[in-house]
Amino acid sequence: MAIISQETIQKILDDNDIVELIQGYFPLKRAGTNWVANCPFHNEKTPSFNVVPGRQIFHCFGCQAGGDAIKFVQMYDNLPFPEAARKLADRAGIMLQEEVYDPKAEARRKGKSELMRLQRAATEWFHLLLFKKPFAQPARDYLKSRGLGMEVSRNWKFGYAPEDQRSFFDWAHGEGFSVQQLVDGGLAKWRDEHNPNRGAYSFFRHRLMFPLNNDFGEPLAFSGRVLSAEQGGGKYVNSPETSLFNKSKTLFGLDRSKRAIIRDKKVIIFEGQLDLIAAFENEIENVVAPLGTALTEDHARILKRHTDEVVLCYDSDNAGVKAASKAFKLLAPTGMLVRLAQLPEGEDPDSLIRSQGADALREIVGKAPEFFDFQIDSRGTKLNQGTLRDRLNFAKDLATDIALIDDRMLLDSLISRVTIRLGVGEDDVRKLVHDAISATERFEKTKRKRDAIAKRREEEGHHRPPQNRGHYQPQENPDLPVKSAAPTEIKSRSVRLLCRALLTDKETKETISSQPIPEYFRNLTETELLTAIWMAPFDPGVPSSVNAFISQLGNADQQCLTRLLTEESANLTLALAHDCLAKLVKQSIQNQISVTKAQLGAPNLPPQEIERLSKLLLDLRIQLHDR
Repeated sequence: MAIISQETIQKILDDNDIVELIQGYFPLKRAGTNWVANCPFHNEKTPSFNVVPGRQIFHCFGCQAGGDAIKFVQMYDNLPFPEAARKLADRAGIMLQEEVYDPKAEARRKGKSELMRLQRAATEWFHLLLFKKPFAQPARDYLKSRGLGMEVSRNWKFGYAPEDQRSFFDWAHGEGFSVQQLVDGGLAKWRDEHNPNRGAYSFFRHRLMFPLNNDFGEPLAFSGRVLSAEQGGGKYVNSPETSLFNKSKTLFGLDRSKRAIIRDKKVIIFEGQLDLIAAFENEIENVVAPLGTALTEDHARILKRHTDEVVLCYDSDNAGVKAASKAFKLLAPTGMLVRLAQLPEGEDPDSLIRSQGADALREIVGKAPEFFDFQIDSRGTKLNQGTLRDRLNFAKDLATDIALIDDRMLLDSLISRVTIRLGVGEDDVRKLVHDAISATERFEKTKRKRDAIAKRREEEGHHRPPQNRGHYQPQENPDLPVKSAAPTEIKSRSVRLLCRALLTDKETKETISSQPIPEYFRNLTETELLTAIWMAPFDPGVPSSVNAFISQLGNADQQCLTRLLTEESANLTLALAHDCLAKLVKQSIQNQISVTKAQLGAPNLPPQEIERLSKLLLDLRIQLHDR
């Protein structure tokens, strides 16, 4: 494990403007000097999510979430602190300097860095072959047959993996990559995993290559398409999963389309990469595609971060309808509205665009019926003439899907539509839906129990590394993904004002922090966080410096200070800070007086102790009077 230095954190925060960052996830509206939006971390109708450019922080007055740019990425993408910091460092082009005390973690980090270099180098090499080499002509011919010219190939970095394995291994050797790195990066496979001495073979051969990118457009892996009917393997083959690449969490094209998805408030899901590229190049940009596999729960969660509406644009055959039904079951529980675009028989998005133009696809997507309307329209008419048993069986199928809907009004509307269209009793349909909901709840309850047991076992076996001495120690491990935590509460107005003054006023910080921590703090509650601020080396005049310090604290303390920084209060000056300290001195004396009185009330005190406590009480009262 590694610790990212506070100086590096400050640089990351300096180079990532928080307004620009958050607008890359969802729209913000200006409100005076700040920006607002509906909070992404809880459901609300009135915006309470505020972004404060002057302090480079965000804060929600509804759910109390808040922090700097790194904290936002932690919470929104559910990442541990180091990964969120690394993501923003990559975004700003910062070489991350880490203070390493775990050699194994450092070796893993360097290994991932080398794999990133390998993917970038391979992308360029495959791309060069496609354009320059005679043996890549079949790939160029295929692209031409699909109406994809060289300009599109350049935009998407298409490439060609040669059939000749020797040229691939010679290239890799010349670039300084070992066979083990090629295997680790998913570009080669061992002939015998138990005996590497038998050598390896290239994973992609004679295929059109599509780079698979992360959020920032950097290649993590590849998808290769066959170029001849007699080729073995699947039509599309993706890189095996690696330390960089997880296909169940990767959506092709999302790095290019996420802004359009947010802008259009809708995402179109295609089955194939070429369908997506054809649409995107024809200015239908709010598009993604899974990587030759069914949609996953992770895909659904990722899409929910960007939009509330999905249009499934799958093939119109039975396989396409079944795939759409499976996708609905994953998308609906997230609260997204799911529609199903009905393509003409025998057409896919790419062929439709080439034969009828992009407007034909736009019209179909624009008129896409809601999922249940499609289901009822496609089967309901025939079943209307069937037996009651057939209609109830269909209603049972629909009830399983209806049970996934959380919106009560929509659920009631769907039950009514099914009842009317199928000519069955409403009570029968409601019972079917109720039974389906109960079955789902039982399954979720069992799953939660299993997850809780697994989590408890994991936590019992977890050993935290030793912390550096001489620093404020967080109450929580910042390397774990962000979890909700009750924010630290500071009720004392003097302590709150002092914290804010130290965080925001340079003169106050320089003057106050040059003095030792007052001894009387030991007699006061709520001064632990104030002590940490007092001791910490940051510059109140530089928001990124303040935020870098705050990011080192536990989640509860981070929320507390973020909330403090968004509060309106008196003009924070050195004079106000001294006034607050004077009030805290009095409070300390009053607390000591209360404790001394309680001690004097104890039974069976020896005379000497009564005399000592009485003298102490008198001295304290004199001190209080003198204040």
